[in-house]
Amino acid sequence: MHDIAPNINLNNTMKKISGFTLIELLSVIAVAGVLASLAVPAISSFIQKNKLTVFGNELVSAMQVARSGAIQMGGPACVCISATAGDVIPVCDGDDNWEDGWIAFVDTNNAAINECVFEPADGDILLKVWDGADMSNEITLRSASATINAADYVRFNQRGIPVTAQGANMQSTFKLCDSRGLLQSGNVVGKGVILSASGSLRTTKNAATIVSCL
Repeated sequence: MHDIAPNINLNNTMKKISGFTLIELLSVIAVAGVLASLAVPAISSFIQKNKLTVFGNELVSAMQVARSGAIQMGGPACVCISATAGDVIPVCDGDDNWEDGWIAFVDTNNAAINECVFEPADGDILLKVWDGADMSNEITLRSASATINAADYVRFNQRGIPVTAQGANMQSTFKLCDSRGLLQSGNVVGKGVILSASGSLRTTKNAATIVSCL
């Protein structure tokens, strides 16, 4: 009895294995590099846009909290620039650089007759803080109001109206920009936060309303 070996052609049954040539590999790397160079600016722009949105939302939130606090407490409340917003006892110490940070508080002591000063020992109530130091080197946030710039704060009376203790109106447009400026390739990349005479707030991308970054 003889074993019958099957007639197998190894050349026909084995799959042909092949790899990339050097030219093909270099071509793939080149294409990947081009795609990456196109994606990086888009990602960077998205990150910058997101930071502006966060900053603007935080300012709106602080103003709304202070306004609500003034109405509920029946007395003045303030939002002031504070470079020490992250401290245990922050102070109002601005110079119109709102990007440094801010605090919102009910001023039970002297805002009714004087400027906004946060003094917790006298019963002032801290409502909200925002320490913008981590982004202040990339973002500018300034007020278009000469009244606010001179005072470095916004004060709401017991009716939620933004006025100084002497009755001067404090409505304003806050101008929010990053390193791209107000316009980039004809598109508005800056943002405005409008505080109306009644105390309501809204954001805008209208370049004619924002005018400039500083």
